[in-house]
Amino acid sequence: MPDILRDVRAAMRRLWRRPLYPIVAVGILALGLTATIAVFTYINGFYQPFPGADANGLVRVFGVAEDDPYQNVSFLDYVDYAGADRAFDGIAAAQAGFAASVRREQMTEVAFLEAVSGAYFSVLGVELYMGRGIRPDDDRPGADPVAVLSHTWWQRSFNADPSVIGQTIFLNFRPFTVVGIMSPQFLGTTSNFRPHVWIPIAPFRDRYVGWAARAENRDLPLVRVFGRLRERASVEQGLGELTALAHGLDEMYPKRDAERRQLRLEAATWIDPRARLGEVPTLRLMTAAAIGLLLLVGANVANLLLAVAVGRQRDVSLRAALGASRPRLMRLVLIENVLLSALAGGIALALAYPATARLGSYFARPSVWGENVSRVVSVDLRVVVFAIAVSIVTGLVAGLLPALRASGSNLVSTLNAAPGATVSPRRLFGRRIPGVHDLLVSTQVALSIVLLVVAGLVVRTFVNVGNLDPGFAYGQLIVTHVSTSSTTLRPDERERFFRELAQQVSDEPWVQTATVVDFPLLSPHPTAEFRLDGADQPSSFVYSRVIPGFFEALGIGIVQGRSFSAADTVGATDVAMVNERFVRLQLAGQDPVGRRIWWSLGEGDRSFEIVGVVRDTKTRDYFAEPEPTVYFSYPQHAYPTGSAVIVATRGQPHSFVPDLSQWLRDFEPYLAIVNVVPYADVVRGYQYTQRMNAELFSIMAFVGVALAAAGIFSVMSIAVTRRTREIGIRMSVGAARVDIGQMVVARALKPVVLGLGVGLAASFAVTKLVRSLLYGVEPTDPLTLLVGTGVLLGTAALAAYVPAHRAATLDPAAALRRE
Repeated sequence: MPDILRDVRAAMRRLWRRPLYPIVAVGILALGLTATIAVFTYINGFYQPFPGADANGLVRVFGVAEDDPYQNVSFLDYVDYAGADRAFDGIAAAQAGFAASVRREQMTEVAFLEAVSGAYFSVLGVELYMGRGIRPDDDRPGADPVAVLSHTWWQRSFNADPSVIGQTIFLNFRPFTVVGIMSPQFLGTTSNFRPHVWIPIAPFRDRYVGWAARAENRDLPLVRVFGRLRERASVEQGLGELTALAHGLDEMYPKRDAERRQLRLEAATWIDPRARLGEVPTLRLMTAAAIGLLLLVGANVANLLLAVAVGRQRDVSLRAALGASRPRLMRLVLIENVLLSALAGGIALALAYPATARLGSYFARPSVWGENVSRVVSVDLRVVVFAIAVSIVTGLVAGLLPALRASGSNLVSTLNAAPGATVSPRRLFGRRIPGVHDLLVSTQVALSIVLLVVAGLVVRTFVNVGNLDPGFAYGQLIVTHVSTSSTTLRPDERERFFRELAQQVSDEPWVQTATVVDFPLLSPHPTAEFRLDGADQPSSFVYSRVIPGFFEALGIGIVQGRSFSAADTVGATDVAMVNERFVRLQLAGQDPVGRRIWWSLGEGDRSFEIVGVVRDTKTRDYFAEPEPTVYFSYPQHAYPTGSAVIVATRGQPHSFVPDLSQWLRDFEPYLAIVNVVPYADVVRGYQYTQRMNAELFSIMAFVGVALAAAGIFSVMSIAVTRRTREIGIRMSVGAARVDIGQMVVARALKPVVLGLGVGLAASFAVTKLVRSLLYGVEPTDPLTLLVGTGVLLGTAALAAYVPAHRAATLDPAAALRRE
């Protein structure tokens, strides 16, 4: 141990005396380690427990279907599972993703709800900041409705007033007594939703009758179910108890698609496992790229350390002459490298925080229906341990070759050689064998071309996705969803209210036009069974209800017939419009105008005359093909409490978001505004994967090419320095400066061409990982390969230019005087 400490102090002194190369090495290492640690943090995030909850023994119960290994559980099945008590201390259920209007003295705001069972807080083991949580007695019919507020919402909306405990808040005009304030650490049980309020399931069922109806269907996966295992119970025991209960349910209530006994029990994680499955292609590619970048960094640092080792050969030989053993000499070099890599690892770990925050921001998808939530991924103990381990291993691997070379140099020849003497290259059959420096450069070039090709493919994918036409002009649009649930409007007054809202906001000088729709494009839409005249059986289609002027406001062309008009209201002939895809699939291109379509509603079949055909649009999914869609005139139908308002502005939509929010507040103070967002942001939200891939791989490719250029530059500089005397002799016997420059460049390009060949071959194999992430471009796209090759060759030529120019401009007399 004293010897090691002495070597550490000696290594620190050597690094301090020559600070330039340690700074460069640490900087290069930190780049690669930051990318690697950030990717590991991203992967590790999929296995992190709920923040603020007790993760010990907390599991989640999943149903298993053929196409979905991580299904939710039907509500009635949960009720039966909640009786499991041999392996569990408790089982709870939660339903997130709902919004409610909260009426205050001056205005109404929107709160996002999570409905939970009475055992929810005790099962999760969360602590409250103030008051109490929801109890089993609160989750029963007839109980007084209670609510627990999130710490963030309590601070923002109630100014952190502790007297809110015991007060009544109105959610969708229904009173709830506030009984607790959640701790600031607990953010809910799903990473893409931040509840403002937790309420019991019993009053939630009373208010949300649609959900209550679905809760009665045992075939419908509906709620997320959590369990807390007893202290000595295992996951296998818990699964066995639930499977036995599921077997009994299968006998009493057989399911249509699968048996309940196919259950899964796993540690509860904040990020839903289905998100992990959906992001597997991205995970694989990011992991491969991070490893490739780390290898590239290691090769670059190894090249740098080799260059330093060459300059220290005499020093090392002197140590050997004084009795230092080879293991001791290797240890001296490796300790230096470990110190450098440890420092680089610390810098990378610090940079991992903003890097992972940036990664999480890609998953904030602006939506008209709710908040824009980034994915929070924390740097925990596992990340720290990984950072330390990968830093040390990288330092050891990068320094192993220089250590072997330094400790294995020939003592006599090194001491007898003149400083800066030329080292004769090794030859085989008269041909020069590439040296270690050359092979490391070839490795860097090979890895760089792979990164360049992947970056080119994902960038082209991002461009192609950005050029997709959703079928409507969204560039000037702002969209919002508003609810009248906290106003005094009667159901029969809602049509007039929304008509006047659209008319009056259209009169604003910054507004071109405004329209109203039940479900805006690029959002979830309902489907229903419709029967076209002449068809024996009904078919399921997407539908939407729009006011007259909707298609014109969104720039959706009328292909045939007419659009809805102000006359298409209650009392007039019921009308409908269809899109082009409906006509192609259902009518084989026949004229649909004048045909009739029947909709089976609660009061019986209702007949609608098709009056027009509109251009296809992306209805629910930005990437999917347009779906057959039926549009109805909104004034001919009963208006629900909420609808979407779309405003076409006369300038940049982002600048008018506050204006629209304030206008809506002034128009009706008790109007609940769910969100106000430019439509372009909604479209960009669908491109988050492509944007993330394009940005990350472009950065990695840029760093890779820069490091490869640095490697080529350093190798050529060393080569020119070693061959100074040879170059002077050549020039003294008549060699032209152009010939000298060409000789140096040709020497530089040999390892580049070798690495390029290997890298292109590897690119064909790696692109198999990329195929599922591409859109509109093939993995073997020749243009991408050509551009990547051109960029790398151009960079290599530039990197070799400076050493070549220096060699060509040497003074022969001065060069010959160097001995």
